[in-house]
Amino acid sequence: MEKFQAIFEILYFLSSVDGEIHPNELNVITGFLSANYGKVNFNPVAVANSLSNLTGQGMAEELLRAAAVFKNSSTAQDRVVVLDFALQLIGADNKISNEEGALFFMLGDAWNIDMPRYLASKGIVI
Repeated sequence: MEKFQAIFEILYFLSSVDGEIHPNELNVITGFLSANYGKVNFNPVAVANSLSNLTGQGMAEELLRAAAVFKNSSTAQDRVVVLDFALQLIGADNKISNEEGALFFMLGDAWNIDMPRYLASKGIVI
């Protein structure tokens, strides 16, 4: 897995944890990748289809694997950019579910980010 697919998987999981993912959400994710990293060199629909079959435990394991791949091939600033976008993505409906929050914190922990401090810097107090 390359870092662009890792970002896609991370954002896909965060988008789908609430039970459904709309095709427009895939377009928003691939748009973010294209705008920040250039051409997407994998088939997002095929990846999404394979990920949609994972159980909750499988999803968590794959999220951590994707987070490790991205961490090992990115800078701290790259990770903050993705985390910022992820926060916008899960907060787009003005509600962050417990499941979304848990995966978001799991991602931050995997990247060694002090999540309470990060959220405080965004004006979010937990």
